[in-house]
Amino acid sequence: MLWNIRKQQDVSRMSPNSVALEAPLVASPNQAMRAIQVSRKKLYELINTGELESYTEGKSRRITIKSINEYIERRLAAEAARRCRAASDRNDRSRP
Repeated sequence: MLWNIRKQQDVSRMSPNSVALEAPLVASPNQAMRAIQVSRKKLYELINTGELESYTEGKSRRITIKSINEYIERRLAAEAARRCRAASDRNDRSRP
């Protein structure tokens, strides 16, 4: 609660051209693996296929939080479409 109040006060003192960094913009590979519950091999497959955006900073790789969120949204949409197709297939088979 106190943290939220301080954050609001800090944001109110910012100039219009300032960027409020309330959440991180990038994640390390370990953080990304935990966030989307995949193995290191799968994480790097997602990076290499362009599913996740990343860059290197020195020797460290960083994955954008935006690309992680977009990946999750794409997976949810694909799952919803799959479930919709499965439901319509069941309905088609039940009709005479």
